[in-house]
Amino acid sequence: MEKTSPHDGRWGVRRTSVILRRLRIESIKKWKGDVMHKRAGIIVVVFAFLTVPGMAFAAGFSVFEAGAKALGMGGAFVAQADDPSAIFFNPAGIADLEGVQTYLGMSLIFTGTDFSGVNPDPGFGVTEETGTLIFPPINVYVTWQVAEAVVLGVGLFNPFGLGQKWKNEAEYSGRHIAWDTELRTFDINPTVAWQAHEQFSIGAGLQLIYADVDIKRYLQEWDPNGSGFLDVGQVNLTGSGWNVGWNLGALYEHEKFSIGATFRSKVTSKIDDGEADFEQQPSGNDSLDVFVTTVFPADQRVATEIKLPWTASVGAMYSGVERWRFEVDVIFFGWSEFDVLPFNFEDESLNIVREQNYEDKAQIRTGIAYELSETTELRAGYYYDPTPQPRETMSPLLGDATRHGITAGVGYGVGAWYLDGFALALIASDRSSDGLSLDNYNGSYQAFGFIFGLNFGYRF
Repeated sequence: MEKTSPHDGRWGVRRTSVILRRLRIESIKKWKGDVMHKRAGIIVVVFAFLTVPGMAFAAGFSVFEAGAKALGMGGAFVAQADDPSAIFFNPAGIADLEGVQTYLGMSLIFTGTDFSGVNPDPGFGVTEETGTLIFPPINVYVTWQVAEAVVLGVGLFNPFGLGQKWKNEAEYSGRHIAWDTELRTFDINPTVAWQAHEQFSIGAGLQLIYADVDIKRYLQEWDPNGSGFLDVGQVNLTGSGWNVGWNLGALYEHEKFSIGATFRSKVTSKIDDGEADFEQQPSGNDSLDVFVTTVFPADQRVATEIKLPWTASVGAMYSGVERWRFEVDVIFFGWSEFDVLPFNFEDESLNIVREQNYEDKAQIRTGIAYELSETTELRAGYYYDPTPQPRETMSPLLGDATRHGITAGVGYGVGAWYLDGFALALIASDRSSDGLSLDNYNGSYQAFGFIFGLNFGYRF
C-alpha cells in the first residue's frame, strides 16, 4: 500500500482505481507545501468509509433470541420444537400443535464493548467504550391446525442485528471509521408442516427478510499546518431492502427420544437505493475549509449486496429419565458465503469490491429441563459460539470474539396459557486484531452481554 501521509494507515485504503488516483492528484494540486502532498484528499476519505468491513450483517452477528423456552435450554430446541417458536427452530415441530396457538415475546439484550489501542494507531494507552447498549428483539408466532395432519403458521422475528455506539463521538479515536452503527432485520416466515407419520413430520417455510442499516462516521482531512487530522464533516449511510429465502425441517419422535434437523437457505440481501448523506463542518482552519468545500462529495445513492449465510442444524433429545429432558444441538453456519462486499455508486469511479473471507463455523448448544410440578419447569443450558470473523476485519463496527453462553429458564402454565422466561450471561474472549486491521486501527476488544427474555403463550 502506498502511504501518502505520516498517518495514512488510519484509512486502510487501497487505491484500486486509476480515476481515484487522478482525483487525488488534482485535489492535492490545490494545496502548496509538502504536508498536503502526502494526503489523498476527501474523495479517498469517502472511499475508505464505504469500504469499511462488516457494514451490514457484520461478523456473524446472528440473533438467536427467538423463543424463551428454547433459550432457557441454551437454544437447544431443534429436536423438541414443541411450541410455536418451532417456526424458527424447526418448522416440522408445529405439525404436533393442535387448534390455534400463539406465542409472543421479547428479549432485552444488554451489551457493550471496551477497546484498548496499541501503537502506532490509535496508540498504546488509548481506551474507548460504548457503555451499556440495550436492544429489544421480538418474536411473534401464530399456528393453525387446518387438517388432522396439516398445520399452518407464521412467525416474525429478528434473525440478524448489529449495534455499536461509542461514547464521546467528537473525541472518539475511531470516529473516522464509525461511531454509530445500527442494523435491524425482520423475518416474516410463513410455514406449513405435515405429519407424514405418527412419529415423523416435515415442515417448510418462506423467509421474507427486511433489512435496515444506519451508519454514522466523521470525515477527516490532514491539516496542512501539520497539527494532525481535523474533522471536516460527517457522513450518514442508510439503506433498506426486502429479500427472500426458504427453510426446511424434519422431526422424528420416539417415546423416549427425538431427532430433528433443519436447513435455512442463504439470502442475498440487496440494498439498491441506499443513501450517503454528507454534511461539511468547520475544521477550525479557514483555508482548509475552503479547500474541502471544492472537493466535498455530494449526496448520492449507493447499492450493495450482502450474502447472509445458510444454516444447518441437527439435534437429539432424550427424555428417558423421569421428569428430565436433555438435548444437544449442532448448528452449522455457512459464513464463507460472506466472501466479498461490493459497493456501487452513482459516481462509478468509487465502485469497489472488498474481500471479507469469513469462515464457516459450528455452534454447540446443550440444554436440560426438570419438571418441578404439573405447572412449573426449570431449565438450564450452555452454548459455544466461535467467531467467523478474521482478525483483519475487526473494527469499531464490530470486534467479534468467540462467545460462551450460560442460560437459565423457567416455564409456568395453567390451563390454556403459559409463560416462559430466561436469563443469559454472555462470556466473550478478549480478542486482539494483532496488527492486522485493514483500517490500521489496532487493539483489543472486550465485549460483555446479559440477556433476559419473556414469552407468553395461549392455546385457543
